[in-house]
Amino acid sequence: MENLGYLPETVTGGETIWVSADNTTQDEYGEDIAVSPYLPATHTLVYDFDGATPVSVTAAPNTGGTGWTLEISAAITLTWAAGVINFRGKITDKTTGRIFAVDVGTISVKASPLSVSQYAAALAAVEAAILEYAQNPYGSFTIPGGMNVTFRSLDDLIGLRTFYQSEVRKQTSARTRRIIRSEFRCL
Repeated sequence: MENLGYLPETVTGGETIWVSADNTTQDEYGEDIAVSPYLPATHTLVYDFDGATPVSVTAAPNTGGTGWTLEISAAITLTWAAGVINFRGKITDKTTGRIFAVDVGTISVKASPLSVSQYAAALAAVEAAILEYAQNPYGSFTIPGGMNVTFRSLDDLIGLRTFYQSEVRKQTSARTRRIIRSEFRCL
């Protein structure tokens, strides 16, 4: 089995992937998925994606009945962490129920600029605890997700902050950096 080349090699979390002949905005995806000798009248096509939460997406038959269109919503790709996602395309015969593996590959996922990682949320909680350290030198705080952290000294908090800063840097290093320049003129 090989990669049929219909799905992109790279995607940013939060982007929609739409593989269809009707897609006129993205030339590289402007064709329907055709897997000879299988046709939508007698077969279904489903793509499975591995991620933190695995998901399956069923392709829709095209209007001519000669292939399928596939739409992976922005809501799904937003849940994909930065890294590599494996996918598998499989066709099921509607009559016999037999399943045929027809497509396999990987998609490199860039972190979404909209997502906030658990490490970033934990870093914010640690920094808040550092700011409150003067009033509560032997205390605790809760990291988003429910983990309760008890600290005994400022060194404990600084060590945690260093750890979470390095994890956030690892996650955000995959993001494309953008510079927005603007110019204002007085009239």
